[in-house]
Amino acid sequence: MRRVLGALITAAALALAGCASSAPSAQWHAADGGVASAAASGQGGGAPVAHPIGENPSSASSPKPSASASASPSSSASASASASSSPPPPADGIMRQTGTAAVALTFDDGPGPETPRLLAMLREQGIKATFCVIGVNVQEYPQYVQDIVRDGHTLCNHTWKHDTSLGKKSADTIRADLQRTNDEIHKAVPDVPIKYFRHPGGNFTPTAVRVASELGMVSVGWTVDPFDWNLQKWKGQQMTNHIIATVRNNTKPGAIILSHDGGGDRSATIAAYKTLLPELKAKFTLEALPL
Repeated sequence: MRRVLGALITAAALALAGCASSAPSAQWHAADGGVASAAASGQGGGAPVAHPIGENPSSASSPKPSASASASPSSSASASASASSSPPPPADGIMRQTGTAAVALTFDDGPGPETPRLLAMLREQGIKATFCVIGVNVQEYPQYVQDIVRDGHTLCNHTWKHDTSLGKKSADTIRADLQRTNDEIHKAVPDVPIKYFRHPGGNFTPTAVRVASELGMVSVGWTVDPFDWNLQKWKGQQMTNHIIATVRNNTKPGAIILSHDGGGDRSATIAAYKTLLPELKAKFTLEALPL
């Protein structure tokens, strides 16, 4: 009788111990359902995740950033610097800034009678620029195009005869105009890279930008326009003063400056840049658009 009673007591004790070991903790429970569904959808996996009682499993199953990660100034500063140093391309495909701290001088509508004087001034200051040339003027002054290239400046296609409405015409018409201009440039300076296109008047259209790109040219706008082309509004010293003031007051790092060395009397522009070139050189890095 004593042996039977002892066995019953032992069995009861073992049963109670087994129940205690399988009971849930007073602090945690496993969110098996959430993990299982995440694993099935391919969004999670691994062992079931334990969450404190009372916490929403759906929110807790998304890992929270650690204090050190959220407070890391170096990582955020690095990302910011990377974003600022590599700005996204403009939606319309037109380059209006250099993308660096350098400033680009661009001269349109030439070559013309004033081009040699401008080249001499740039040479004296050791400055490289970009010349957006017109096909008919290249045909008339091929030697000036040769001088531009010999001095290390960049060439840009400015269409055959400065047709401000070219971009509204068919893609085939635009392509023929730009190709004719490139061909004329290459008659004067064979094999020179022509990587840029500027539409007359800045009247870019999506078709013109696309055709230029197909021909290997980036469309270039500008940041600063001193209106030196507007010979009806200003002349002589008044024009020179206006150019100087506009360029001086509006040029910032990354700017592309528009001016003209052809297409009319550009003596005021030449006089203005006699003053501006040393000033700009002292304040900015001046570079031709890269080839």
